[in-house]
Amino acid sequence: MVNAVHPSHLTYLAMKKNIIFTIACLIGIVVIQACGESEAERQAREQARLDSIRTAQQADIARQMQAVQDSIDAANASEEPMVEEVETMAEGFSEDGMFAVQVGAWRSQEKADAYITNWADREYPNAYTVKVGDETNGDVWFRVRIGFFETEEAAEQFGSQLAEETQTGYWVSKVER
Repeated sequence: MVNAVHPSHLTYLAMKKNIIFTIACLIGIVVIQACGESEAERQAREQARLDSIRTAQQADIARQMQAVQDSIDAANASEEPMVEEVETMAEGFSEDGMFAVQVGAWRSQEKADAYITNWADREYPNAYTVKVGDETNGDVWFRVRIGFFETEEAAEQFGSQLAEETQTGYWVSKVER
């Protein structure tokens, strides 16, 4: 006798197979989803990245601030020698000298006077303005000069020290009194 399978039983077996396959696929999808990062984990990772960037930026700002402070400290430390240097440079000044060091020239007296204020802040004696030129044709200059020196060599020495200190030009002029 041959065991015959009823056709309804074959349909039942096919349905059972499909249900098992579907359940296995769903379990696989759930497992795969569970292995990925959650929204909370993603947010935590992003926050950690932002915190790291912020820490690096703060460290950079701290380095920059320290560099500025070091620069200020260096400038303050070198202030005393600059005062001594000014005193040394001013040694050649003489009230009745015949030479001066010219440090600039402007067409505007206001600009020349403002420039003199810079030199007064440096405690150089005898910074003054000389007006030269022809007013009839508008060719007038206001020359800023410093000091009176007994000799041209003293004025030249002062001018070269000044040019080195301030990174500016100069020229020695004979004073007409």
